Amino acid sequence: LKVQAIPLSVLVLMIIVASVLSPAFFTLLNFRNMLVQQTTIMVVSMGMFAVILTAGIDLSVGSQIAVASVFCASFVQSMPLVMAVLLTILLCLVIGLVNGVIIAKLRIAPFIVTLGMQSFASGIAFWFSKSTPISWSGTNSAGVLSAIGSDRLLGIPYQAIIWFAMILITALLIKKTIFGRVMYAIGGNEEAVTLSGLNVKNWKLLPYLFSSFCCAIAGVLLMARLGLGSPQSGAGLETDCIAAVVIGGTSFAGGKGTVSGVVIGVFILGIINNILDLMNVTAYPQLMLKGAIIVIAVILTTIRDKNA
Repeated sequence: LKVQAIPLSVLVLMIIVASVLSPAFFTLLNFRNMLVQQTTIMVVSMGMFAVILTAGIDLSVGSQIAVASVFCASFVQSMPLVMAVLLTILLCLVIGLVNGVIIAKLRIAPFIVTLGMQSFASGIAFWFSKSTPISWSGTNSAGVLSAIGSDRLLGIPYQAIIWFAMILITALLIKKTIFGRVMYAIGGNEEAVTLSGLNVKNWKLLPYLFSSFCCAIAGVLLMARLGLGSPQSGAGLETDCIAAVVIGGTSFAGGKGTVSGVVIGVFILGIINNILDLMNVTAYPQLMLKGAIIVIAVILTTIRDKNA
């Protein structure tokens, strides 16, 4: 609570403001919609958090979601859903492996590598789908996908259950395994980790693989919710994920941050988007606000790191 005091305070303030601005905010339907709407950004932010923890960045997450969406929608037309999902995850892991190898082995800036992959993966999605959304409505897996996309268990959307599971998985990886400890160490002082005898190049591959895994899961969930796989799925999502991670207190310099902070950051953004939608505010002011939030969050994080 002490570590997350500022993000938590902002979250509480946003809830109060939202409830005052719109009476529709505190309704069961709106809460359910918010839980479903946060699925994609919540899942992808888990992977983005692991990357930023090592002082890296992944700008290709939106395009990877598009790749996962169109390929999985195509796969389910000719194979069982489980196999289609596994192949989709494998495909995204290849993209993450390419990102990681170039960044870790060739020591090229993550910003440049993932920016290039953003365009490349987007091109793959548009080329494979011929720039046309791919529907899964007539497949054998349609019933299961429809349930994942819109049904609920004990009143809780399946999508929310899945993103909650992803939070738990990420928290366990970061807090209870050597993977998390090494990620914090690399972000804090990469040279010291190298001198300790660990192969930093191999370890730096892992957050990009995990980010791609999260993108694959998010792409499948988004495809299930929309009823089709679109090459435009995930467009611009990298901005939201970076904002959520930084708002939650994760340092761009690496080595500092928590999973709980990322969750708070996602909900802060979600409430902002939700209240603007309820007030019928157009998308352009929302983009302006997100950009301002990122800059302010980075400034505050930088000040905090200097004072620490």
